[in-house]
Amino acid sequence: MNAAFPPPLSDFTPPLPETLVANLAALNIRTAPDLIFTPPAEVARTLPAGSITFLELTRYIAHVTRVFAGPAVTGDEVIKGLEESALLESVRSGLPALDELVANSFGGASGGRVVEISGASATGKTTLALHIILHHLDSCSTDAALWLDSTGDFSPTRLTTPRNEPAAHLELLTRLNIASAFDTAAAVRAIEALDKENSTNNAPRRRQFRIVVLDTLTVFLGPLLSGLSSQGHAEMTMFMRLLRATAQKHGLCILVLNDATAAGHPALGAPFTFMTDVTLWLARAQGDDRELRTVEVLRSRVSAPVINVDFDGTLGVLLSKATAVCVEGWDMDGWCQDSKS
Repeated sequence: MNAAFPPPLSDFTPPLPETLVANLAALNIRTAPDLIFTPPAEVARTLPAGSITFLELTRYIAHVTRVFAGPAVTGDEVIKGLEESALLESVRSGLPALDELVANSFGGASGGRVVEISGASATGKTTLALHIILHHLDSCSTDAALWLDSTGDFSPTRLTTPRNEPAAHLELLTRLNIASAFDTAAAVRAIEALDKENSTNNAPRRRQFRIVVLDTLTVFLGPLLSGLSSQGHAEMTMFMRLLRATAQKHGLCILVLNDATAAGHPALGAPFTFMTDVTLWLARAQGDDRELRTVEVLRSRVSAPVINVDFDGTLGVLLSKATAVCVEGWDMDGWCQDSKS
């Protein structure tokens, strides 16, 4: 199978009969999810009479399901993966109040995690994700990060060289890879390439991808969703399963940036929040002169829900509510050195 997502029925190995693929395409059944989620009896009833027996059809459906689902994992492989993950450096923001929201780990030693960062426009989602990346790359010299841009408007000015230690900052940027992914097929190809790269470079101290950012996931998953069909939801579920499996395999931190609805809720629907380990909601703080944002845990598998902290959306630093002291964090002009706000 190639990296198209969802995979078309013409790409399976061993291949399906060309006549069957053509007949299914005439019924608008073109991909693996189309065939898997359509009742076999309905497919058999609408195919040309005499073109295939029901037994043959169910066997081909089973073949597509088996190949699409991927291989099973044995218990000893799971244990080995946990032991290897325990040796990794945890991905943290370096800002204690923020790290507490995710049980002090965005991924790494805690195992792979998929974290949703959602909020309306200009609430600091990109700033927060970039801060996490740069802090971790600064802490772990052998790790790299992948930023998947779904809109093509990632601004290079976000990577401005800081006033102090410009050479060290430029070295960090050599380990930040930025690529375009305008649909799920492109995102899948990038994730599969990362999987292959990490599987090849698995020797100690070899460079490994540790963080992946999808900015924004809403762009290519949102158009798939419809109240009239479950196919888009199935594709979204399968894509998120791929992210989770890859994160757990390599101990990754995968940050998925999600927009907000007009009603002020995370986009992609309520079921999407159950496809990630943590859902963080960013919003503008009320009643303050500063450019503050609040960070709230809407749902979490790893920490207590409904916790709020304040985030400076202009500087990209987390602030203590009680003392309003600038904690060491990423500033677009350089590192903020514990200065008073």
